[in-house]
Amino acid sequence: MAKHFRFFGLALLISLLGVVLAACGSDEEAADNGGTNATPTAEQGLQVGDAAPAFTLPATDGSQVSLADYVGQRPVLLYFHMAVG
Repeated sequence: MAKHFRFFGLALLISLLGVVLAACGSDEEAADNGGTNATPTAEQGLQVGDAAPAFTLPATDGSQVSLADYVGQRPVLLYFHMAVG
């Protein structure tokens, strides 16, 4: 019976190690998958106080939502960042 528990424990440990190693991808994989490891240049960014550029994005219902649709309304920006640690 103790052999079965030892085997099960070893199998569980190896499985967990595999999951942890798979979750720790390299920077190359992040860049290939659209990661944001790039350093912005002065030409790309906005300065503090600059107006936001016009943009249009797809909504969850398939329609298009534009920044211009919200001119004159109070803005709310939600930003989520999933970090390790």
